[in-house]
Amino acid sequence: MKDIKLQKGMTHMIQKTVAYEDTTLSFGRSGIETLFSTTSLVGMMIEVTVNLVGKNIPEGYITISRNMNIIHQKPTLQGMAVTAKAVLEEIEGNKLHFSITCYDEVGEIATGKLERHIVNQNALIKKAHERAEALEQNSR
Repeated sequence: MKDIKLQKGMTHMIQKTVAYEDTTLSFGRSGIETLFSTTSLVGMMIEVTVNLVGKNIPEGYITISRNMNIIHQKPTLQGMAVTAKAVLEEIEGNKLHFSITCYDEVGEIATGKLERHIVNQNALIKKAHERAEALEQNSR
């Protein structure tokens, strides 16, 4: 694919303060305080890779998550700052392989691997509509 401005070794970081909406309590999980939820952690890991790709792919193309593997090692309380760092480890055709490390103010809290694919946005939306139409036809 031409016009890709991504290179192996590129990095990007984002940071946020854990808010109530990011905690296990906001997802209906009581009894374990106001801890940073794995759901929010995964969202942050995806966000840092999307931001790294940014405008470095051709217009009309986007990236989609294809495969993810994470280890959420340590608990983080509401109010603490969390930083996520993504590294583009490999580019294989339209496949992008990232490693992600997350830290709070005390130390490392999670690691992960994420594979994203570069796809044509219009083709992806068309495919989704075709799938929905097939479902509608099956329910008649």
